[in-house]
Amino acid sequence: MIRALLVDDHQLFGEGVRSMFKPNDGIEIVKITTNGNNVPSILSEIEVDMILMDISMPLIDGVGVLELMKSKGLDVPVLMLTMHQDMKYIRKSLETGAQGYILKDASKAELTEAIEKVSRRENYFHPKINNQIFDYLRGTKNPSQGDLVDQLSDREKEIIGCIGKGMNSKAIAEALFISEHTVKTHRRNIMHKLAVKNTAELVTYSMEKGII
Repeated sequence: MIRALLVDDHQLFGEGVRSMFKPNDGIEIVKITTNGNNVPSILSEIEVDMILMDISMPLIDGVGVLELMKSKGLDVPVLMLTMHQDMKYIRKSLETGAQGYILKDASKAELTEAIEKVSRRENYFHPKINNQIFDYLRGTKNPSQGDLVDQLSDREKEIIGCIGKGMNSKAIAEALFISEHTVKTHRRNIMHKLAVKNTAELVTYSMEKGII
């Protein structure tokens, strides 16, 4: 029986994963915690074969928990279980010591395979991110901040320049002779490509990278 600790800030999701596995599956979620800071103390109290770890959590994120475990000398294989398939998150997880990475829309069969492999300290990556992982491991793509900028089109860089001047979407549309809807679409795409959450982050990042 593989004994697993699940770290996820959504209690209902955690309970759903726990109820998914029956005794004959050979997997048991022996403990669920919504706070990654509790992981070291939990590991001192119970033995587990592996950890299922979410990335986006409010108190401490999954990568932070990996770093916390490393600082305390805790060596338990970790499978990241998340909805993020952006290479930024994948890279951080792998570099901090995660053994595998699977998306939350995985089937039970995929999750079972992932848990079994990671518990044996084998790597597992969700099929949806295989190409990204292979590129990363081969070194054909170095997912650096510079690469994020390289993803931008000339029009997107032009729009960032306008945003840096304090122009809103309507003003940008008038200046570039395009529709306001098109500007808003470009803005969404820019935020996604650069992995920023709001205009302030976008402007700060763009200034640091010399886009504006």
